[in-house]
Amino acid sequence: MIPDYPVSPMLDANALSQLTQLKQNIRADKNLATGTIRGSQGRFGFVTLDDGRDIFLPPDEMARVLPGDRVEVALGDSGESNGEGENRKLQAELDKLLDSPQKVVVGQYLIRGKGHFVAVDMPQLNRWIFLPPKARSNAKEGDYLLCRITRHPFEDGKGQAKVTEVLGSPGEAGIEHKVTCRKYQLKGEWSKEQLQQVKEIQARSLQQLPDYAGRAQLQQLPFVTIDSATTMDMDDALCVERRGDGWQLTVAIADPSSTIAPGTALDKVALKRANTAYLPGRAISMLPQELSHNTYSLVPGEERPALVCHMQVESDGRISDTRFEFGLIRSHHKLSYLGVADWLQNDNTDAVPAECQPMLRELAECSHALNRYRAEHLLLMEERDDYYLQLDDKWHISAIRRDQRNLAQQIVEEAMLATNRCAGDLLAQHPGHGLFSGHGGFRPERLESIKAILQQELPQLAELDLATLDGYRQLIRQLQQNADTAGLLAAFRLMLQASELTTEALPHMGLGMDYYATVTSPIRRYNDLHNHRALRAILEQSSGEALNAEQLGTLQQGASSARQASRDLEQWLHCLFLQQQPAATWAGRVSRVTSQGVSVVLTDWGINGFVKLDPKAYQFDQDRMTLSSDEGGFVLNQEVQVTLERVDLDKKRINFALVVTEG
Repeated sequence: MIPDYPVSPMLDANALSQLTQLKQNIRADKNLATGTIRGSQGRFGFVTLDDGRDIFLPPDEMARVLPGDRVEVALGDSGESNGEGENRKLQAELDKLLDSPQKVVVGQYLIRGKGHFVAVDMPQLNRWIFLPPKARSNAKEGDYLLCRITRHPFEDGKGQAKVTEVLGSPGEAGIEHKVTCRKYQLKGEWSKEQLQQVKEIQARSLQQLPDYAGRAQLQQLPFVTIDSATTMDMDDALCVERRGDGWQLTVAIADPSSTIAPGTALDKVALKRANTAYLPGRAISMLPQELSHNTYSLVPGEERPALVCHMQVESDGRISDTRFEFGLIRSHHKLSYLGVADWLQNDNTDAVPAECQPMLRELAECSHALNRYRAEHLLLMEERDDYYLQLDDKWHISAIRRDQRNLAQQIVEEAMLATNRCAGDLLAQHPGHGLFSGHGGFRPERLESIKAILQQELPQLAELDLATLDGYRQLIRQLQQNADTAGLLAAFRLMLQASELTTEALPHMGLGMDYYATVTSPIRRYNDLHNHRALRAILEQSSGEALNAEQLGTLQQGASSARQASRDLEQWLHCLFLQQQPAATWAGRVSRVTSQGVSVVLTDWGINGFVKLDPKAYQFDQDRMTLSSDEGGFVLNQEVQVTLERVDLDKKRINFALVVTEG
């Protein structure tokens, strides 16, 4: 950083001008850039520049910043490369701290000699922060703490923090959940203003809805909900009838937009939470349960306001006509996934009410047609097992149940995908209204290497324009249809961009769809609630209210925090669970390949761990994601046998060791 030297009062205007020009010249000689700090598993870090490049930040510089800091840096040549695809030829030197959003941290109290610290629980931050004597709040060593950063380490690498809350100690029931919720600022409480709005909504009758008279009267349609048996926030219901060679598929969706206006107390908190956060054993709902489980939920026998999507599905699965409207519906039955699957797959007539059985047969046939159409014209998603964590009275894992998706879940999934695709198409025709789930396909920096691989192994596909939806769809469909290319498909999937919420009508390449805008879970997702309002504006030919950039950023941050919290807590509980297991050999599959080893997911439990290998013994192909040697090697999805080597609770890491089988 260029120091601001004190200026003598004797300097005249000319001298001041020369000094100012000197400072400007010094800065101009530097190759300056701005970016965001990203940590690593080591003491070094990176600066992700605003142009997308990742620049190496050496340990002594990384000690002065926190992950997420916005900085200005000077770029220089380090003369080395780390061999892992990161750009270490360019090296960053910190010049100015622009912003530090990390004001609060969660961690564990440590005492080392006379020093008292908080070991921050933050990915990619390998550092302790000093706690001065008056900032320790009577905490004990080992306690989990919520702390406020009182001195940023930028000037000399010596940050300080103050304890604002003692969260508890290791071994306390539910401490892992409490720490995770504080870390990601997930709150389950409601303010007085929000609860007052709940009371006002509950006191309002259907007849008091502003658009009550204009809503379609659809109470006689035989809607049913299909969810898990324990689900209370039922936000979609289905019915279908045969129309010629095809079907009229109707999806009714709970309508909280009927009584929650933009800018109200409940709307603001829903925007900040972004969605219901599903943690092991607990859900932190986007809306108060009095509303999500009752007032808005499509409970059987109760009249409810709904957004309704009517789709004409042809025998080949093509949707030939779509119509959205707001109506009043009544769910006739609450069905479970297990019951519907038992009836359809095992002919158990006791599993569902007799009056539902003919319609469920039609739903299954309609769903099959929709799925077949997606396979031929769009893209099918990779099938993955679900894992259910059963918790004990300490909120630790007592057992893990592996569930494979059944026919009933596939039926609901096809109906939801179709509805959201139709919503995306309609919103795309009216720019400036909706929120789209966009997916740009492959990361741009990977396109060249993918092209090179295709030229070597599948030259007939090498000329496809993979930056376009059509080219991407053609490639993925070809790879999905050929068992010999399963390895390439798995590697290419690890080169994809993340999906994003956007106000721009962009394609969703991962689904192979021109547009995709979710509307089917407005009780649980704010973007769905917003899209209900957008569809209302379109149907009523009014202007509506688009989200501004700040609101979109708040929504994206809330959704990201909920996802990270769920992953973080699951990994913590997985570590504790494996520590209690007797020595055993487990089956798994390779989920990721690096130059240092392979990640393995246990088949029966879905737990992920790392197998460290000798990098000198294998040749790493970072494009095909393989490790090879004269004796063999590793590829994605390869089945392996492993045992537990080590659990690092501090870093929440699991290490496996390979079990080598004879022959």
